[in-house]
Amino acid sequence: MEIPEFKLDKFPLGVQSFEDLRKRGSIYIDKTDYVYRLVKSATKSYFLARPRRFGKSLMCNTLRTYFEGKKELFEGLKISHWEKDWIKYPILYIDFVDGDYTAGSITLINKFKIFLAKFEEENNISFDENTITNIEEDPIKKESRILSFRLSYDLKAVFDKTGLQTVIIVDEYDNPLIRSVNLETDKNIYRGFFSVLKSADRYIRFAFLTGVTKFAQTSIFSGANQPEDISLDANFSAICGITHEELTDYFCDEIQSFADKKGIEFNEMLDLLKKWYDCYLFHEEGSKVFNPVSLFNALKKKDLQNYWYSTGTPTILMKRIKNSTFDITKLKNDVEYSKDELKDYKDDNNNVDLIPLLYYTGYLTIKEYIDEERLYILGFPNYEVEFSFFNSLAKEFYGPSDSQNGFSYSRFLADFRNADIENVIERLKALFCSIPYANDSNVKFVERDFQNVIYLVFSILGEYIIAEPHFSRGRADAILINKTYVYIFEFKIDQDAQTALNQINEKNYAGKFKMDGKVSFSSTEKNIVDWKVEG
Repeated sequence: MEIPEFKLDKFPLGVQSFEDLRKRGSIYIDKTDYVYRLVKSATKSYFLARPRRFGKSLMCNTLRTYFEGKKELFEGLKISHWEKDWIKYPILYIDFVDGDYTAGSITLINKFKIFLAKFEEENNISFDENTITNIEEDPIKKESRILSFRLSYDLKAVFDKTGLQTVIIVDEYDNPLIRSVNLETDKNIYRGFFSVLKSADRYIRFAFLTGVTKFAQTSIFSGANQPEDISLDANFSAICGITHEELTDYFCDEIQSFADKKGIEFNEMLDLLKKWYDCYLFHEEGSKVFNPVSLFNALKKKDLQNYWYSTGTPTILMKRIKNSTFDITKLKNDVEYSKDELKDYKDDNNNVDLIPLLYYTGYLTIKEYIDEERLYILGFPNYEVEFSFFNSLAKEFYGPSDSQNGFSYSRFLADFRNADIENVIERLKALFCSIPYANDSNVKFVERDFQNVIYLVFSILGEYIIAEPHFSRGRADAILINKTYVYIFEFKIDQDAQTALNQINEKNYAGKFKMDGKVSFSSTEKNIVDWKVEG
C-alpha cells in the first residue's frame, strides 16, 4: 500500500517564544538584522507601537534570547554573520500581554512585584522593604512607592554584583492602562516605576518597550532620556509583519498549494492574499507588510476568512467610538491626518480625536503622503480589517447579527434588494428599538446613531453606499446603488418625511440617475416615525 505524503505543520501560530520556535523547527521570518541594528546602536532605549497580534511579543522574546547569549539558536540567521560577542546579561522581562487589569490597581502592583521577584531570584539578590521609612498610609501609594525603591535598588545591586548592566524589556506596556478602571491611579504607579529608568540610566544596557500606543502622563514619554520612538521610522517599518518579498521567499509552496485548492494561478492567489491581509504601511518610505497572524491562518487552513475579528479587535475601542459623536461614515473614504500629530499622539482614554487611535490599533494605515503639507492619507489597509471594523462596531451598537433576538442581515438584504420597503422599514424600526442610546437628551447622539447604524448595516452587507455625496445644488445624507435600484436617503430629526422628500426633489439629487426608486426617512424619539417612497 502506498503511504501518502505527510507534511508537518510549521506555522508558528500562538508561539511567542523564540527559543521554542527555533527548537520546534517552525517557520521563522528572519528579523535578526533589526535586532542587530537595535542592540549595536548608540541609542539604548526604544519604543515600538504596533497593532495587537502583529509580532511584537516574538520580537521582544528574540531580543531576550539574544541578550541571554544563546548563540546556538541564531545559527544560520542574519545576525550570526555579524555578532562575535555573545554576552549573557541580567534581564528584567515585564510581560503585560495577559492579565485581568479591570480588577483594580492592586492587580497591576502585584504584576510588578512578580516580575521583580523573578529578577531578584535569577540574580541572587534580595530586597527588604522594611528598610524604607516615611511611607504614605494609603495602601496603593505605599505599594507604588515601594516598587520604585525596589527597582532602583535591584538595578544597582545587580550591577555591583556582576559588573553588568541590566536589559529591560516591557511587552504590551499599555495593556493595563487600556483596561484600567482606575486610570489616574495606575498612571501614578507607572510614573513612579518607570521614572527609575531615567535616574538609573548608568545601570541599564538596553531597554525596549512595546504597546499599541503611547499613553500621556506616565513619565515614559516625557522629559529627558525618553525612549526613541521607532513606530514611524522608515528603517524599522518592517520590523514586525511580513513583507511581499518575505512572503514569496518563505511561503511559495504554501501559496501554490492554496492556489491549487482554489483552482487558480499562483499570481491570482497572491492577489487574493494581498486583498485580504496586506497593505499595512508604517512609514511613507517603508515596506508594506501583511498581518502575520491572519496570513498564517489563511495559509494553514487554506481558507480566506476574517481572522482579525477573533484575534485583534479591542472591544474597548469600539465602546469609545460608540460613546462619542464620531462619524464613522467619514472612514468609507480615506481621511487626512497630520504626520507630526500622528507621531506625537498620546492617548489618555478621554481623547475625542479617534483617528490616530484607529491608526495605532490597526484599523487605518498610511495610504499616501502629501509632502508639501506633511499630511498622511489614512484608510483601511485591507478587506479583512474593513469588514472587522464595521462588524465589531455593529455588534457594539446593536448586538450580534442573526441571533434569536438580533437583527437579521440576510432577511433585511432580501427585502431591500426586492424593494420591499415596508418590510425594510419594519426591520429598521425593530433594530432601533434595541439600541441603548448613550444620552437620551442629546440630539447629536440620536442623529449620529441613526445615520451610523444605517451606514453600518449596508457596509456589512457589502452594498455600495456613499455618505454625504455632493450634488450641484447640495449634499444628500447618503446614496446607495445596487444592480437594480438607486436609493437616496435624506434623514430628518423631529421633522416629517415630506420635508426630506421635498429637499430631494428641490435639490434635484436624483437628476443624474435614472431612478427606479428613492427613499426618505425621518426619525424622532430615536426611531423611524414617518417615511415616504417616491419612484
